[in-house]
Order: sequence, then C-alpha cells, then structure tokens
Amino acid sequence: LGGRAYQIHAPLFADSPAQRDMLMGVRAVSDVFNKARDATLAVVGIGSILADDSSYYDLHPSSSADRLAIERSGAAGELLAHLIDGDGKLADYSLNRSLVSLTLEEFKTIPQSIAVASGASKVVPILSAMRGAHLDTLVTDETTGLKILELAEGNAA
Repeated sequence: LGGRAYQIHAPLFADSPAQRDMLMGVRAVSDVFNKARDATLAVVGIGSILADDSSYYDLHPSSSADRLAIERSGAAGELLAHLIDGDGKLADYSLNRSLVSLTLEEFKTIPQSIAVASGASKVVPILSAMRGAHLDTLVTDETTGLKILELAEGNAA
C-alpha cells in the first residue's frame, strides 16, 4: 500500500483527560497524530470488547468492576481503542476520555478507511462500526459477512 509506520511515544491510556490533553500536546506525539490526520488511507481492526479474549484487556488490565462498567456503558465494540455502542457512537465510558488516539471524528476525515476483522465475536462490533459510518471497506470472511447481514436484517439466531 506504500504507507509508512510511525510510533506513538505515549501510553494508549492516560491517567486522566487532562493528562491526555498534555500528552497530545507533546510535539513528538502531536507530530505523529498530525501525520495520521493527513493520511489518505487507514487500515484498522475492530475489537470485540465483550469477548473474554478481547485484546483490549491486554492493553488495559481491568477488574470485574471495570468490565461491568464497560457492559453498562453500552459498549458493543472497539475501534481505535474507543469503545463504541451498537450504533457506532462513542460509549459513555471513562477511558474514552483519556485515550491517546485520533478521535472518531478525526478518523472519519481520512478519505479511505479499511477494517480487517472476522469471527463470531466480531459480528456485533463490525456492524456497530458500520452503523456509525466509520468504514469504507470491510475485509472479512464469508461466514462473518453472512452473520453481519443476518444481524443487520434482524434475522440473527
């Protein structure tokens, strides 16, 4: 695809929204995010936040109380580490406000966005991201694609 990778020298989760803002203002960090904002193509994954094997918990180890708060937030999936609800909107969860990442609004300005995701645990998260109009293209397998269509049409078992 001809792209280049740039490392973000900051934690994914800041300790507070104020610390997030400070980190985003550090030139080494802001330079990388400015490059991301100027991107013409993004290739991303979509996470299944409610699955026991979700990599989100590898990035941010959580207690059972945290996981319950995530469930109560209405989170259906994860995109750029943002927790999104079933309509693809930002879920009301505290870590969304401390995330060192592009915002979903900034992500939407990238002209072409491709998600690569598959598997039964990704069906709801993928559909959520699609409902939020966050993606131009989805790369998945046939089984996952059919389950997404069934769910979208209200025929999921």
